[in-house]
Amino acid sequence: MFNIINCNYWFNYFLKIYVQVTIIWFLLTWILLAEEFSFNLSTKGISLGSFQMSSIEQGQTYKISSLFESTGILGVFTRIKVVSGVHGKVLGNDNLDLRPIEVLSKWESLINKKQSRIRYKDNKITYYEVLPSPRKNPYSIDPFQLQDVIDPLTVTFWMLKHRSFNQLCIGKKLVSGGQSVISVQFQNKKEIDGFIHCQGQFIFLKGFDPKKYIKTEYSFNLIYENSKQKNSNWSVKSMSFATRIGLIKAIRTR
Repeated sequence: MFNIINCNYWFNYFLKIYVQVTIIWFLLTWILLAEEFSFNLSTKGISLGSFQMSSIEQGQTYKISSLFESTGILGVFTRIKVVSGVHGKVLGNDNLDLRPIEVLSKWESLINKKQSRIRYKDNKITYYEVLPSPRKNPYSIDPFQLQDVIDPLTVTFWMLKHRSFNQLCIGKKLVSGGQSVISVQFQNKKEIDGFIHCQGQFIFLKGFDPKKYIKTEYSFNLIYENSKQKNSNWSVKSMSFATRIGLIKAIRTR
């Protein structure tokens, strides 16, 4: 009887410790895989907008939500607001192979309001809907013929999410929101004053007006800094990218 009581006591004690450790591990894992981003966007010193993103990676899944709002002069004349969300799967061991399942977006301006729903399977678009109607684009492609594409919100997270040093400035993705295709690829890696500069290109492939996009390649530069709390991780500090209207700078505020 004494041994049985002792066994029950130690079994319950270790079970309690195990449960506590499991809960702590789960919470730490949850915090570790949750990221928040906030950027101020400007060009030539003029404020364009603010961009916020929250993400959670749990196990083999991810969820992202984002908000863009125009500011400054652009905000006065357009009042653009875009709210988006996506969920999908994470494959592989490097947490960089992101596979979207469904994307929802709502955007509004002084002129109109629209919303879209896109579903993906195995990096192919299987469902595409824009309400009240897609924008008129005579150069639009057939979204259901695309191969190996992910959505714009997922690729933004793929670019901005923290990485290990060996993962910096590596990778290439094809991006489509239904009407066009863009290639996003890292090309060069430089270390300057303790920061890592990742240089790459956006290449506008299909679905664009050739008169407006005579130039189809636009450069970008992401600056990463080493996390003070997690020495193995590098986080984006700022980003700049060339566009048809000029160089846009995105400075991280959170």
